[in-house]
Amino acid sequence: MSQVTIYMDDDAIKRAKASAAAAHLSLSAWVSKLVKEQTPAIDANGYPVGFFEEMAANAHLWNDFPLAEVLRSDQVADLPREAW
Repeated sequence: MSQVTIYMDDDAIKRAKASAAAAHLSLSAWVSKLVKEQTPAIDANGYPVGFFEEMAANAHLWNDFPLAEVLRSDQVADLPREAW
């Protein structure tokens, strides 16, 4: 288990201590619980757990999105690069 030092103003620490006491938790356990509830679990690659499954489940929502070729069809070709 790691230790973390955080800095809070007096009002914030007072509110945190009161909330921890109301939840019958130590301040450390209360902050740990808060972080776990408010942040998503991350996989080994840095993505929220279940991100790709959620994207695959909602892939049908993008069926009407135009392809890159359609989006670029009215663009003119780039100018040739200068030789050095």
